[in-house]
Amino acid sequence: MKVRKKLSKKNNMEMPILKAAEELFFEKGFSATSTIEIASKAGCNQALVHYYFRTKANLFNKILERKIDLLVSIFHYIDNKELSFTENLTKIIEMHFDAFIKDKKNSIFVMNEIKNNDNILDITREIFQNKVSFLLEKLDAILQEEIKAKRIREISALDLVSTIVSLNIFVFLSYPIVGNVLNINEKGAELIIQQRKKEIVNTILYSLKP
Repeated sequence: MKVRKKLSKKNNMEMPILKAAEELFFEKGFSATSTIEIASKAGCNQALVHYYFRTKANLFNKILERKIDLLVSIFHYIDNKELSFTENLTKIIEMHFDAFIKDKKNSIFVMNEIKNNDNILDITREIFQNKVSFLLEKLDAILQEEIKAKRIREISALDLVSTIVSLNIFVFLSYPIVGNVLNINEKGAELIIQQRKKEIVNTILYSLKP
């Protein structure tokens, strides 16, 4: 019975380890966090951390990959045949924005780590190359249809995605500064954030007009 309990715990620790690592990476940064601390916070021994992920870099890679997967998967809604291109694009911009709302602190952390850690930058580049190239090809084909029909101006998929990501993420990178400078409470800040979402949608749709 004890052996079964140990095996069960071993098989169920992957997600708790990921959650603990994500929280510690955010609090202390990648370099300052040890696998011993991650194991302690997750409620297991260090051997289990190595069993699942082998190295701390692999563990961070997994966390980063899951976040990128979520953001990239949102863009696949662009070819929903039940909606028009404009409706699909509006939905994508809003879903992408909402993903940052749910995870704004850790999103800022990831951006900082990418900026400050060359190893993380290499990991990010590899993940994006593997996951984004197909998406851009798919989006480019859809954009070309809209361009030929003269419903939108000439634009590449890379430019459109870059615009969406940069406009959305800037709201959350500037969120702490704006809140402190203007002395806005949490409720007021949330209202501003929702208004920014509407403005970003309107800005992007207007910019695509032929």
